[in-house]
Amino acid sequence: MKIKLEKFGPIISDKKLGNDISKLIEKSLKSNQSIEIDFENVISMATFCAKQIFGKLYVEKGAEFFFENIKCWFFLNDAIKSSCNNGYFNFAIF
Repeated sequence: MKIKLEKFGPIISDKKLGNDISKLIEKSLKSNQSIEIDFENVISMATFCAKQIFGKLYVEKGAEFFFENIKCWFFLNDAIKSSCNNGYFNFAIF
């Protein structure tokens, strides 16, 4: 299953969007063993949104499940990739 984040807009930076994306991913994982998250046309994601989405999944599902079953694609720039990486590692640590 592929989840295209572009439908949430080019900038993902508020709590409501983060919550909507998190719920969509959780729902998708219930019916699919693995998912792909497509960042095509997303130019920015706030670190707190990445924590809200990916950090929560990383902690709840565990590192092995997270890295084997959740794939992220089409980062337009390193800033988005960095926000996502910081999101799940910072959430897991703090």
